[in-house]
Amino acid sequence: MSRPSSARCRPLGALLLAAGMAIGIQAMAASPNAPVQYRWRDAQGNLHFSDTLSATAIARGYDVVNAQGVVVQHVLSPAQQRAEAASEAVQAQAEAQRARQQAADSQLLAAYPRQMDLRRSLEAAASNIEQSVRATRINLKSQESSLADLLQRAADIEHDHKPLPPYLQGDIHKQRVVVEQLRQLLKRQQQQHDAALASIPAQLAHYRKIKAEQAQANDQAP
Repeated sequence: MSRPSSARCRPLGALLLAAGMAIGIQAMAASPNAPVQYRWRDAQGNLHFSDTLSATAIARGYDVVNAQGVVVQHVLSPAQQRAEAASEAVQAQAEAQRARQQAADSQLLAAYPRQMDLRRSLEAAASNIEQSVRATRINLKSQESSLADLLQRAADIEHDHKPLPPYLQGDIHKQRVVVEQLRQLLKRQQQQHDAALASIPAQLAHYRKIKAEQAQANDQAP
């Protein structure tokens, strides 16, 4: 018996394509020279044959079988089509990511011919962040001092049993906002600095890996 051939409908426009094939195959079935049947399995796994395409067959997916019992077409169910489309989308994303990584690796090797060059660049980047941390810390200390002066003025006024002037209340509120913003900025900068330092070993290891792969490719080149 000859081996059945199977072709899969692609997800894009699959429903329209399936409907078009069904019409064409039904026309073939009407011809005495090309009799066909539809074959599918129900929810219990039982095999069914019919001369017409039923709603159940469409919902579960079906095979088109010729007079010799050979499968000439396999049509996926809508759920299978969606699953295949999702799988293809994931694969396309993975391939795109690999292409981006390869481009980034090529740029990395071109920019840093030696590991020493890359290490210096990474350490310099971490050092720049550290300088920003220091500047922010100094600024924060100054702003906290200004806030403390405003609060002391407010305390002196309250000590004299006098109401706080609206302008002083507004200045205190604004200064508290400035101090809080600087504290959040300092926190982010410290996290960036720690992350930059922690990432250096992994980036150097990745550099050595792609450098070795490049050397191996050059050795194998004719």
